[in-house]
Amino acid sequence: MRNDGINCAALQQAMHERRDLTKDESAHVAKCDACMDAWLTAALDEKPEVTIPADFAARLAAIASPQQKQRVQTTPRPWGLFTAVVMVAVLLTVWFSGPASMNSWVGLLFVMLVSSELAGLALWLGPRWMRR
Repeated sequence: MRNDGINCAALQQAMHERRDLTKDESAHVAKCDACMDAWLTAALDEKPEVTIPADFAARLAAIASPQQKQRVQTTPRPWGLFTAVVMVAVLLTVWFSGPASMNSWVGLLFVMLVSSELAGLALWLGPRWMRR
């Protein structure tokens, strides 16, 4: 029971039995987490009565048959791999066309790390690019 004088257990039982709530009880449900959970559970347990007409399947089949469309087969292009190869080739060409001091082992290691990161990124994005 909270300080508003409403018994949570009794209110939750009333919601479970699908009784109508008073204005004060509704205000309490808005403030109390346990009662809100019980109200949501009771609301989700209510299922509407649905009746399906006897000729529903026939009407659905009549609507669906003439509207069937053929799918166009497209060949996916490996844009991710192509982009990775081009970016790595440009990076290596620019790097090794510079002065000899840039061609040290540290520079080579840096270029290889950047190249592998670019290739991994392009291959990771490749499937997303192929769907466009």
